[in-house]
Amino acid sequence: MTLVEVVLAIVKILIVVLFLLNMAAIATWADRRQGAMVQDRVGPNRAVVYLPSMLVRGIVFFPPALLGALAVFTATRDMTGPAAVETLVIGAQLAVLVTWLGLLVFCASARRGGPINGAEEALARVDPRNIFYAGVLGHVLAFFVTQAVPVAAAPTAARVVCVLLGALLVVTGAYTALRVPEGKVPLRLLGTLHAAADAIKMIWKEDFIPKNADRLLHSLAPLLAMFPALVTFAVIPFGDKLCFADNGDGLFGFADLPLLQRTVDQSLTCSGHVVNLQVADLNVGILYIFAMAGTGIIGAALAGWASDNKFSLLGGLRAASQMVSYEVAMGLSVVGLFMIYGSVRLGDMVQWQAQHAWGIFVQPFAFILFLAALAAETKRIPFDQPEGESEIVAGYFVEYSGMKFGMFMTGEYVELITSSALLVTLFFGGYHLPFLDRDGINVVLGDATLFQYKMTHWAVSLTYVIAFFGKTILMSWVQVFFRWTLPRFRYDQVMRLGWTKLLPLTLVNMMVTGIVILAVDSAPAGLRGGLQVAADVTHALVAVGGFAAVVAMIAGLLEPVERQRIIVSTSARFAAAAGGTKAAPQQA
Repeated sequence: MTLVEVVLAIVKILIVVLFLLNMAAIATWADRRQGAMVQDRVGPNRAVVYLPSMLVRGIVFFPPALLGALAVFTATRDMTGPAAVETLVIGAQLAVLVTWLGLLVFCASARRGGPINGAEEALARVDPRNIFYAGVLGHVLAFFVTQAVPVAAAPTAARVVCVLLGALLVVTGAYTALRVPEGKVPLRLLGTLHAAADAIKMIWKEDFIPKNADRLLHSLAPLLAMFPALVTFAVIPFGDKLCFADNGDGLFGFADLPLLQRTVDQSLTCSGHVVNLQVADLNVGILYIFAMAGTGIIGAALAGWASDNKFSLLGGLRAASQMVSYEVAMGLSVVGLFMIYGSVRLGDMVQWQAQHAWGIFVQPFAFILFLAALAAETKRIPFDQPEGESEIVAGYFVEYSGMKFGMFMTGEYVELITSSALLVTLFFGGYHLPFLDRDGINVVLGDATLFQYKMTHWAVSLTYVIAFFGKTILMSWVQVFFRWTLPRFRYDQVMRLGWTKLLPLTLVNMMVTGIVILAVDSAPAGLRGGLQVAADVTHALVAVGGFAAVVAMIAGLLEPVERQRIIVSTSARFAAAAGGTKAAPQQA
């Protein structure tokens, strides 16, 4: 293993760990925010930091100014034909994005704080959704216009677009900075500061250990609970392979890093050095995840036993029995996927889904079973009996405080993010996007190629990474949403569900999957070709449905909020409002 491979491994580990910890904090905020919305209370927005206006203006202006400088610097570089075309397309799309996003921000500021000039007064009267719809139309028009530019004129057009993008960023940042009011400015960041405040508070809180507790095991349990949640992400690929050319010495060194291949084919034929965007590409793949996830049981069991508390012991026993029970169903529910994918390596599973169909289409029943077992394994509602506050106070970590309690809580939310990444990898194509191959966009249905757009290797790889983390965030939000929509099961119901419902259903799914695979393998070539066409149709459905869902979600978020408070009063007041009650003699 060369030095550059060690450095790249450290960089990948940092990317994964920082993503997990930051997303754990954001998931904590999302949990509290949804709880505040359900209970109609303030929630995490109470966390606020007051900063001087000059500092806030600098914070607001610096990022767009830096990005604008990078855009202008890009315009000064030499561009060949294909590079100029790609720069033109990306620059135009970013310019449209900055335009409509800036207008949305100014519209919201004018509506909230009042307009400061005639332009803002006119902008405040515009429905924000119309600005977004115009932005979507602008993206489509910009793509077709840039495609119509001749290759010979692409370098000049790309430079003009980059300069325009830089000017838009600087002007938008400067105007936003000038709109910051004088004096101390409250900084809330939608309440996300609450998680940081909680972390700082827990670091300085007293580390309480019960008098008769086992001090060693009491201190070791939080580490054993958090460690598996972090290391299980190691085998999950967060992007495709990168291909670097060799500088002639035959060794992979730092001099080879600038030699990233400009383009690759769909099979990623690489004559240089290949780097997996994955911390560890183990041949055991998902079996490593099951093995590491199983060690989390030890942390919960130790915490329950070492605390010298009957409620902690009950929580530890519940956690151990529940996690052991649902590991069986969780493992068997994905055996059908192993049979279809023909591998336990997660990278191979993603490639199979890219070439055929996403796992949610080939194993929809397994997805439901795996999601239920995964929720029970991570001890999330409706399977949070080990922490049942209304029954056993707080479960196996009731005797923990300070940073040890914080490690338990962080481990739980890291498990949430890791489980979401695993769901995305197994059932939602991992980092893959519909019709986006390693060489660019190829809209293919069967043997017919409807559209092609070639992209560079780095652009495709960057898109894959963004797609993976975006899918993971979306799936995490779905799992957070469960917490405030589903009631908690009784403990006997949880155990009965795992052993008498999920386990038999996983066995049935395995049998049916095996029969279907045998039938497809013995079917004529025409039927297999029809299945490939059906797989291409699923990609088209995902592409169209995903685009429509994003547009609908953003439009829904931009819909003006109308609050109506309903006051529920006594029956006498309702009766009086309805005209009063009739007096009648009492009857037996």
